[in-house]
Amino acid sequence: MKKLLLSGALFAFGLSAFSQDLPTNAEPGKCYVRCKTPEVWKNEDVTIEIAPAYKRIITHPAEYKTITERVLVNVGSQKLTIVPAKYETKNFSVVTKEASKRIEKSLSRPSVASETVVTKEASSRLEVIPAKYEMRDVVVTVKEASKRLKIIPAKYEMRDVVVTVEEASQRLVKIPAKTNIVEETIVVKEASKRLEVVPAKYEMRDVVVTVKEAGKRVEIVPAKYEMRDVVVTIKEASKRLEVIPAVYGSEILKYQRREYGSKLRVIPAAFNQDSEVIELRAKSARWQMSEKAPDCESSDPNDCRYWCYKEVPAQYQTISKTVLEKDASTVKTPTCNDNNAGPNGCGVATYSKRVVTTPPSTRTIDIPAVTKIVKKRVMVTPPSTRTIEIPAVTKIIKKRVMVTPPSTRTIEIPEVTQIIKRTVITPETTRVIEIPAKTKIIKKRVMTTPPSTTTIEIPAVTKIIKKRVMTTPPTTRTIKIPEVTTTVKRSIPAVTTTNTIEIPEVTTTMRKTVMTSAPSTRLIKGDAIYKTIKKTVLVKDAWEEEVQVAAKYKTITKEVLVSKGGLTSWKEVECKLVENTPLPINWNLGSATLTSGAKRIIDARLLPILKDGVAVAIESHTDSRGTKKSNQSLSERRAQAVVNYLIAKGTNPSQLTANGYGENRLTNRCSDGVSCTEREHASNRRTTFRVINQK
Repeated sequence: MKKLLLSGALFAFGLSAFSQDLPTNAEPGKCYVRCKTPEVWKNEDVTIEIAPAYKRIITHPAEYKTITERVLVNVGSQKLTIVPAKYETKNFSVVTKEASKRIEKSLSRPSVASETVVTKEASSRLEVIPAKYEMRDVVVTVKEASKRLKIIPAKYEMRDVVVTVEEASQRLVKIPAKTNIVEETIVVKEASKRLEVVPAKYEMRDVVVTVKEAGKRVEIVPAKYEMRDVVVTIKEASKRLEVIPAVYGSEILKYQRREYGSKLRVIPAAFNQDSEVIELRAKSARWQMSEKAPDCESSDPNDCRYWCYKEVPAQYQTISKTVLEKDASTVKTPTCNDNNAGPNGCGVATYSKRVVTTPPSTRTIDIPAVTKIVKKRVMVTPPSTRTIEIPAVTKIIKKRVMVTPPSTRTIEIPEVTQIIKRTVITPETTRVIEIPAKTKIIKKRVMTTPPSTTTIEIPAVTKIIKKRVMTTPPTTRTIKIPEVTTTVKRSIPAVTTTNTIEIPEVTTTMRKTVMTSAPSTRLIKGDAIYKTIKKTVLVKDAWEEEVQVAAKYKTITKEVLVSKGGLTSWKEVECKLVENTPLPINWNLGSATLTSGAKRIIDARLLPILKDGVAVAIESHTDSRGTKKSNQSLSERRAQAVVNYLIAKGTNPSQLTANGYGENRLTNRCSDGVSCTEREHASNRRTTFRVINQK
């Protein structure tokens, strides 16, 4: 009973699992494929740090060197010695009476000068040059040219016509020409101009002439003098120097006899051991099919089975690693501190030095100058002159002056005209008179040539007359009239001038004592005393060097589930896709590389089909030329190149199958040893695809 119940449960589970073995509501002529969505996994590389990066410290001790230094312990003595001033006696002049000036008056002789005075200014006179005329022949048209029409009559002939015996025609009637007499005014003498001279205007004016020029008279104002007391230095002021000696003392100087560096102590890095668990493959599940029941009576191999969706546990791996607890460091300790330092500090020594606390100096004592008072005559106001103006003497004379210059006035001469008669002819014309057509059953008169006219030119009638024409217009010629002058006498008075006479100064010679060189001091220095001391100098303090130790890593490949698998429903596909469909890719000879044109064909043909979730098999074939091994390898590489391109475009690899058949599936007779055309070989070089069941 239990066995029967178990079989029934398995059978019910199998029916529910395969309830979609065949599509429901299938249509005749349609093809379907059952698509099983597989699990999609991808590999990811995970890098784990198994040993951390840390630093290792190397210490170097301090470096010293001993040097000698020369120091000043006694600056030496300083003493000032006075260098006395130098004097000498010099002669000098004292002015007892200053230089002055005296003015003397001198008078020049009077003279008489002749002067030319213009009594009548220069002017000009205009003389008229009349215009020039000449007679010229002028052609005048007394009768204009015209035309006369001559009528040429029409030509007719008789024709046999069923209805019309005489067509409608035209007759020209001549309209005779008309003649008119027209009066026309002709200029026989052109308008011109005549110049008339307008004479200049003159008048008499009074002109003032200077017969004796204005002058000046000079009057002398004498200089003024007075006596003044003048202080004269007979011995100049000077100075005397007095020496103040220097003051000495001693001072204690410190110097660094020894420099101290530092000591470095290294504390190495500390590590701990640790581990890390890495998930290599995530937890998932997959379908498993049971064995067929032994008592199953169906011939279908998929019947009497059940599907179980079993869980697949995750996979882990434990990695040991070292963890940095504390990085390396150093502790710096000075080699000299307050405990082992002397009274002056670490490495400090002293020495005594004699120095000048107050340098030697001098005190200046002033010696006053010796003076003497002398009398001196001084000019208070210098001599000068005063000028007296003498007016000029003038005389009035008559002078003829042109007020308005000569000019010309233009007089217009009107033109002379003459009236003549001229005959104007209106040419002949014609007027058309319509002649109606005459009809008769048999005879008809037809105009073969229509009437016309010819024009006969009638020349114009002209007449030659005389006409007076001005060839040169009237002008004027200027005639210069010279000026009229007269000579008058003019008296030039005598001019008074002054001469300045220099009066030299009066001097007295005296003697005075002059300091030629001021007193000074000369510094006498004693020799300085030096001493040599030794010093220990720090060249380079203790220093540390850090060495970086790189971290250690380990790379592990981990599988990551992209999407879960399972059973999906039936999908309808085109029936032609179930069979091999050509993919028209033109491969280069011996190459498995996709060209840009081949990629465009794949994008247009395959990608839309693969987006529906169906599986596709890519198959590639070659022709029989070449070895079977090379052809097999080439076809497999070409099929795989298409698959790789589709995966790169985002297609699930579980949907793709690549198969290469080489020359095993030829479509024609072109096997090894058979002579074929290139076109027959090309039909064997093909790449195809077909939709397959994913079950």
